[in-house]
Amino acid sequence: MSPEGNVELYRLLKNWNPLDLELAGRDAFDFDAEIYDSMDVLFKYEGNMEKAGFGIQDIFHFSFEETIPMDRIRPIVMEAFKIIELYKEP
Repeated sequence: MSPEGNVELYRLLKNWNPLDLELAGRDAFDFDAEIYDSMDVLFKYEGNMEKAGFGIQDIFHFSFEETIPMDRIRPIVMEAFKIIELYKEP
């Protein structure tokens, strides 16, 4: 994927707050590990909504000990797959 695509994917995930955590006063980079791990899962399971969704669910559960419902994950995975497809290098 092109560098621009990686940036767009990062922005998508950075703006997603699936656990509705209060971000006020927190360092802007608090979720970087989860973002990069989620990007890896999206690339690994590209096109497989279920595996990508469960992978992201596991990442956030490990970090925050909370389970994100799949209905909150599916839309972000769909959007991420669109970005990956749009920015694929030939």
